[in-house]
Amino acid sequence: MELTTQIVMIAAGVYLLAGVLKGTLGVGFPTAVIAMMATVVDARTAILLAVIPMIVTNIWQIIRSGRILECLKNLWPMAVTMMIFIMLFTRISVDLPIEKLTFFVGIAIALFAVTSLWIEPPALSMKYKLPVQIASGGFAGMMGGVAGIWAPALILYLSAMRVDKEEFVASIGMLLLLGSLMLLATFWQTGVITVEHAQISLLLVVPSIIGFVIGESLRSKISNDAFRKLMLWFFLFMGLNLAWRSMAN
Repeated sequence: MELTTQIVMIAAGVYLLAGVLKGTLGVGFPTAVIAMMATVVDARTAILLAVIPMIVTNIWQIIRSGRILECLKNLWPMAVTMMIFIMLFTRISVDLPIEKLTFFVGIAIALFAVTSLWIEPPALSMKYKLPVQIASGGFAGMMGGVAGIWAPALILYLSAMRVDKEEFVASIGMLLLLGSLMLLATFWQTGVITVEHAQISLLLVVPSIIGFVIGESLRSKISNDAFRKLMLWFFLFMGLNLAWRSMAN
């Protein structure tokens, strides 16, 4: 799909808003970007443009947290499983028709909203930690490979582990970074991402970081809960709308 100047300008605004969300809550960047960009470009292009800013914002997030080694030690089985499944399912998604890809993106976004709004998983016993990590990593990798969004399974697992706010932000940042790196590597190896995609994606890092810094400054000044719920309702609407559009075409 041709990326016109108008689309790139819209993308800059979208990435600024997504960066604010990421800086405030620690999650939601790819969900916001793909949900909004998929209304002006096809779903595959929306995912491709998001990859490099996802990597940079998550590097920023985990550096700020200072807990990457602790997170890797606790979550490496999930991380490894997730990366393997992202690699496998990204290859499958290359051959998916745009309509089906749009449907999966819509469902992934709606699932992210539903799991974050209403689902409070029971506390997880430590004896089930390893198998649940592997299952969660597999599901996250499947959704990430197909739709570019793998937060729902990660959020459910971290919620079940009852981690505190700072550990949640550090853990989700590390897992999203590793997934983004695998997504980019597989896109590059399969030739799906072009030089034009990569160049524009790099440019979109700038509004993403500006938004992230703004979001960090807002984190202590506004009600996280109210902001989070408003954005999740927005994601639910956007996800269902994308799924409906894909079936109507």
